[in-house]
This record gives sequence, structure tokens and C-alpha cells, in this order.
Amino acid sequence: MAPIHSEISHREHDPREMLLLSAGRLFQDVGYVQASIYRIASAVNAPKGTFYNYFKSKEDLALRLVDRQFEALHESLSRSTGHTASDQLKEHRSFLVLEPPMVEVAPLQLLATLAAEAPAIPVALTQRIARGTDAWISEVGDLISRIQIESGIPTAQDPKKMASLLVTYWYGAIVRRKVEPSLKLLDDFLPSFVRTGVF
Repeated sequence: MAPIHSEISHREHDPREMLLLSAGRLFQDVGYVQASIYRIASAVNAPKGTFYNYFKSKEDLALRLVDRQFEALHESLSRSTGHTASDQLKEHRSFLVLEPPMVEVAPLQLLATLAAEAPAIPVALTQRIARGTDAWISEVGDLISRIQIESGIPTAQDPKKMASLLVTYWYGAIVRRKVEPSLKLLDDFLPSFVRTGVF
């Protein structure tokens, strides 16, 4: 059996993975507050008690899921096959617009949904999202700095500020698209952002 098929098969039969996937889908669709432990477990035909065999609480599960999403974002930036930093950023943007069923849980969609609920979710979860976002901004900032160098663009613009603007836009575009699914803001933004010579 090929490694990828083995991993998918493992996830389909591993109760912990099934619960994580169920929670990720529910958090994306209805948010953290509305996704009860009962709903998470019943979506994979598991008794509620099974949940507690793997997680202490819904918050514990959400923290693990958030960490996993930031790991996916980091991996997307580090595994790029682009020859230039600009290509690498475009590949990362392409990863960000992936939605189920192409990916089990869309990292940006999940993180944006949780971030939008910040006042209603546990403080530890909000802090984890903030720390993960700061690390992501730093990585994107490094990439923008490389784009500036490769393009010979004067570095008058602070790459970290530009990255913060871009990441904030990505989050906002996902929230906006959730309200109006016909919008393709994220798909259209990066090319115009690059063309303006902002970085």
C-alpha cells in the first residue's frame, strides 16, 4: 500500500484522528461555540465517552487542531517548489484557497472562523491563534524581504508590516467569503498586490 493511502486509511480508522477531523469540519462550519462534544463525537458515530479517551476537553482538542493548522501553513511555506520567492508566495496563496474536499480541513478557513469568535472562545485558544499568527507573519515577512531583494525593489516598505497586512487580508477575505460564498477575493488579491509594486 502506498504511504499516502496508508496514512489516509489510518486516519479513517483512528478514533482520535476521526474526532479531530470531525471537530475541524464543525468548527469551520458552525464555529467553536456551536460545536458541542456531542456533535463532534456523533458526526463520526462515536459515543460521547469516546471523546474523553483522547481529549480532556473541547478546548484541548481545539488547541491541538490549531497547532496542526499552523504546522500546515508552515509546511506550505517550506515545501514550495517555486524557484523565486514570488513563486513561493504564490504557491502558498494557492494552498490557502484550497477547500474541502481537496483538503480535510482548510487551515485558513478554520483559523479565521476561530479568530472571528475570539471574545467567545477560551483565552488559551485565542492566545494560541495569536502566537501562531505572529509566527506565520514572520515567515511571510521573510519571504517578502526575499521578494524585495530578488526584484530589486527598494526596501522602504517594512516586510513584516507588509506580511501583517497580507495575513490580515487573508483572514478577512476568508471571513467575508464565508458570508458571501460567491466572492473570490483571496483568489484575485495576490496578483494585484504583487503588480502594485508594494513589495
